[in-house]
Amino acid sequence: MMKMLRYGLLPCLLFVMAGCSGVEIDRTGFVKISPHTYAYIARGATTDEGLGANAGFVVGEQGVLVIDSRYTPALALELRDVIQSVTDAPIRYLVNTHYHPDHTWGNEVFKNEGALIIARPETRSALETYSPVYMEYYRERKPETFRKLKDINVVLPDSTFEDMLTIDLGGVTVVLEYFGPAHTAGDCIVTVPRDRVAFTGGILSNGYHPNLGDQGADFDNWLRILDRLDGMDLRYLVPGQGKVCRSNALDAQKGYVVTLRELCVQAIRRNISLDEAVGTITVPAAVDYLQPNILPFNVSAVFRQEVLDVVKPPFTLDLPSGFSVADGGGETKHGWVRWAAEGEDGLFEVEVQWNPSARTEVIVQDIHDRVAHYLALSTGYEMKAEGSRRIDVGGQEALAIYGRWLFKPKAAILAGGIWTWVMTARDGTLYSIKLSTNAQNVQAQEQKNMAALERIASTFSLSQD
Repeated sequence: MMKMLRYGLLPCLLFVMAGCSGVEIDRTGFVKISPHTYAYIARGATTDEGLGANAGFVVGEQGVLVIDSRYTPALALELRDVIQSVTDAPIRYLVNTHYHPDHTWGNEVFKNEGALIIARPETRSALETYSPVYMEYYRERKPETFRKLKDINVVLPDSTFEDMLTIDLGGVTVVLEYFGPAHTAGDCIVTVPRDRVAFTGGILSNGYHPNLGDQGADFDNWLRILDRLDGMDLRYLVPGQGKVCRSNALDAQKGYVVTLRELCVQAIRRNISLDEAVGTITVPAAVDYLQPNILPFNVSAVFRQEVLDVVKPPFTLDLPSGFSVADGGGETKHGWVRWAAEGEDGLFEVEVQWNPSARTEVIVQDIHDRVAHYLALSTGYEMKAEGSRRIDVGGQEALAIYGRWLFKPKAAILAGGIWTWVMTARDGTLYSIKLSTNAQNVQAQEQKNMAALERIASTFSLSQD
């Protein structure tokens, strides 16, 4: 009885202590938003500071709900200690707003406290699938970071929810909602209706470059969700990164996404390559944002996602799962798209260029000329033709040349493989299809890969639109 009474008096006591003072939103670390709701704002964007990822917690008479567990167990322990400095109520729940490591790799600490971990099904699946991928990336590319993370025990959510879940903490209700994919496929928004506060996870960043590069991202729905949050009459928002903010931060985030998409679309229409776009596109309103290293990543992701919608290729290919757009430009009458896939069998690329032409036949010299033109624009490549033959392109035999290639940036040979280049004229348009593969110079595998690529070429079909 006394224990329950103490929990019941705690929110009232905090309210008296808080008086009528406003929330100190312009600060990092521990931020009290209301007598029930607290944010823990990352102090910076370094690894030791958790890559800028925020967390928070809500206190009720019967227990505590934590929102995101931070990047490492050490950072999660820091958050746990803050919670225990506020209340001795048990930590009953942990919500993962999405699966990214900076928000979830501290799960183990709260699991050990007895918390039930809750997330969307997509978040649980992605955390299980991609955590090893992240760890391998750190091992290969960032060994200093890997040494700090290698012993992390990734703990998956215990329970998942569908569109909405309401949790009664005793005197305080917390609502988990899913409005569809945005920043990731399984973004969860956590609201405390009584306090008009929302924890947005990665859907909102404040003063940080948002991450637009997740494979589950949906930019159109992301913008709709930002509008929806703006209409919820929220007093405060705790973003995934950056300081506690008000609704004007939603407009800034929306402006970032809209601007970056517009700039990428313009680049694609002007036939600017992805590499050039990455090197030149900036978001003027975000020049002072933290984590500027994310901007090139965002440009690449948005550019690739927009290519097919902008170019609208006048043909289709039956590409196996695993292939994704790697580059492209132009428009329906004159353009190009490159798809790529990489796996245990090596690297696969399919690139199609097309332009209006009165030609009805193709000779070998036409393909040699196209290869020479390509090499003149791609000085890092060497391509040696070894012969010619005919292959099936959409049910018709088309002339092709084939050979070996080397990729030699700065004269240091890094990779090589085989290629086949085929051209065909259809309905007033000349199509040029480059197939290439790299199987680490394993010739038998190279031939298998090329056979697979030629099967893709055989599925070529003119669009019906």
